[in-house]
Amino acid sequence: MTVLLRTHDHAAADRRAFWQDVVCDSFVPVHVEPLQDEPFRGQIAAGRLGAVRVAEVSADPSRVDRTARLIARSDAEYLLVGVVQRGSAVVRQDGRETALGPGDIACYDTSRPYTLVCRGDFAMLEFMFPHRLAHLDSSRSGEVTATRFSAADGVGALVSPFLTRLAGHSHEYAENAETLSRTAGDLLATLFAERRPPRPDDDRQAVRRTTLLRVRAYIDQHLADPDLSPEQIAKAHHVSLRYLQKLFSEERTTVTAWIRQRRLEGCRRDLAGPYAAGRTVAATAARWGFLNPAHFSRVFKAAYGVSPGDYRAAHLAQGRSSR
Repeated sequence: MTVLLRTHDHAAADRRAFWQDVVCDSFVPVHVEPLQDEPFRGQIAAGRLGAVRVAEVSADPSRVDRTARLIARSDAEYLLVGVVQRGSAVVRQDGRETALGPGDIACYDTSRPYTLVCRGDFAMLEFMFPHRLAHLDSSRSGEVTATRFSAADGVGALVSPFLTRLAGHSHEYAENAETLSRTAGDLLATLFAERRPPRPDDDRQAVRRTTLLRVRAYIDQHLADPDLSPEQIAKAHHVSLRYLQKLFSEERTTVTAWIRQRRLEGCRRDLAGPYAAGRTVAATAARWGFLNPAHFSRVFKAAYGVSPGDYRAAHLAQGRSSR
């Protein structure tokens, strides 16, 4: 997060008008109505992760309406994905209403009217996804909008902490912003596929894409398992090994290469992260399924041009010099 906007910096009498402008500038034109007396308190920390706009919003109880009239003034079409951090919220769109608590995920499409009511000491992460990244255009988003996805089970248990981590540490992922934004979109598509009913006109390619997204999510959930294999993955998804391999060959990779790449990305993030000094390189590698330190060192250097030990040392030195 790089930009911080807060009502605290303005006179009490000006805060409502300021907050209205800030919310519209940060997202899309909406009408904001505080649900308690002055002085109103609100804060937005905003940033970007590739093509995705990210913001953390904390505010006093309020209601946000995106009306047909406001939509006519702005043709911006995004899929807004909210992850509640504190308090509670109610989302209404496309004839549905859902209540959200901490960790829960819901989406709403800016191309159609919606209402968001936030209560209590409220905080929410908001992600603005172009429809293409979530593999869900506006003609089909109505199948999953205003639907609660729990962080307690299913794919939601993977997506919620992943998005929370991305938002809180987006500055650490600048080098991989485009890749991670695509990964986030793939995970959301997998999450939505759990609820979205199939259509008779869904073509074979759409089915293959959905299967691939589910497989990728499964891989991400099991990277720490050193025995993770194409055979295990195929069995878990009730497909043949040949079919699984073909899915990945169409992406110009293999199942094994994809697993290795995802493990290496996890290791690199950890080696550059704030807890690197308290964990050995071997422990970091094992955490992501690399049990042979020598093998890990070779594949890490082949991928990034530097040994994992030197990579960690450079980032630790960089962290000390920035203090």
